Amino acid sequence: MRAAAKKPARHPRPKRKKPKRRRVKANGVEPIRRPSNTTADGPRQRAIAALEKNPGLSLTAVAGIAKGNRSTVVTARGELAGEACKEARKDARKPGPKPKPTERRQRAERFLKDALAHGPKQVSEVEEAAEKAHVDPHSLEQARAELGVIVSRSNAGGVQAVQWALPR
Repeated sequence: MRAAAKKPARHPRPKRKKPKRRRVKANGVEPIRRPSNTTADGPRQRAIAALEKNPGLSLTAVAGIAKGNRSTVVTARGELAGEACKEARKDARKPGPKPKPTERRQRAERFLKDALAHGPKQVSEVEEAAEKAHVDPHSLEQARAELGVIVSRSNAGGVQAVQWALPR
């Protein structure tokens, strides 16, 4: 009788890792788990305090003062730098005093007040008059925004016209 054909060798299945079991104390109470950043908070707090008191010392010297290792001092220095950046960003977002208007913008504001004193006018007319009066177009736009000029669109004789008017 003939020998049966050999089956190809099967690779064994990879073993699945068992999920870690939670450690339970003898009395059946599960231990309190703290976040990793608060577990060893004492050395880092000492390092922060030592860095604040001795900013000119080397990191190794600060580690000796704080009775910790150098890597803890490096982490503490990074935290201090991060807090300083947050404070700087907060200060940058605070609105400061308005800049004083330049002479060009003051001229443009006076021009706009005079041009629009008797009611709304078409933008094209105002811009032509501003060019003749040697008022810079950029300053004119800044003055328009500063004065709060009202922009409206109307249909004048079948043509769309944009008008500017001073607020009441």
